[in-house]
Amino acid sequence: MQSIFTDAMNNLIRFLQRYYYVFLFLILEAVAIYFISCNSFYQGSLITNFANNVSGSIYEQCDKVARYFSLASVNEALVEENAKLREQIESSYVKYTDRVMVKDDTIYKQQFSFVEAKVISKSLNKRNNYFMINKGHSSGIEKDMSVIAPNGVVGIVTEATENFAMVMTVLHQDSKIAVKNKRTQVAGTLVWDGDNYARGQVIDIPSSIPLKVGDTIITSGFSRNFPEGIEVGYIKKFSKDKGTGFYNVEVRFSTDYNKLGYVYVVKNFFRMEQERLEKGVKNE
Repeated sequence: MQSIFTDAMNNLIRFLQRYYYVFLFLILEAVAIYFISCNSFYQGSLITNFANNVSGSIYEQCDKVARYFSLASVNEALVEENAKLREQIESSYVKYTDRVMVKDDTIYKQQFSFVEAKVISKSLNKRNNYFMINKGHSSGIEKDMSVIAPNGVVGIVTEATENFAMVMTVLHQDSKIAVKNKRTQVAGTLVWDGDNYARGQVIDIPSSIPLKVGDTIITSGFSRNFPEGIEVGYIKKFSKDKGTGFYNVEVRFSTDYNKLGYVYVVKNFFRMEQERLEKGVKNE
């Protein structure tokens, strides 16, 4: 250890001996600039302005670097804030018009809440694709909860552990999501044919209903998973299937699943009640 320190000191001394005249020149130059700035107001102001510009540029670049490395925490804060804002929109509440049925004397009762989560692994090029998120049972995440993104639907939670969960995305052969045309309000079902992760298909829309390229497709709210009005995408093209009387509709997803980093897991507070009703009907 001592020999390494000695070698380093010897190298430093040799370096200073070799380039001492450069350092001496810089020191004398700095002294000369100092005297000029002290004895001449005009030249002093020029020097001060130049120094301020240089230091300002350095501080600006340092600030950009610092902000770049803080983007992750900023994004997490924004996602958390968006989750809270989503809970305040009208589609997250059920409105009662008959005040006799109201509990706790309110005409609104919250149905959905949102838990922000980060996508930590995903697949896109398989026939059946899944995402893994960094939230699980400890955050209240359970199987069959729906998952959405800032710009659209993502999928359904299929498995959850204490700290993680697997999400079956819309890019899966078993994915079927109740949707509707925002303009006409006609309902259909969103599916995926396994061809392109940027596009899906809407089935079960009668060919008697007028469609337009560019029509927005949203969740219908007819299932217990997704709130009504979550954007899915827009109609890219469509054609009539004369054999079935329905359209073949191609939809371009509003979410770029390849770039997706943060999602919201949707909690439906009425889900158990809805499931009991559905089981009762099936058992009859």
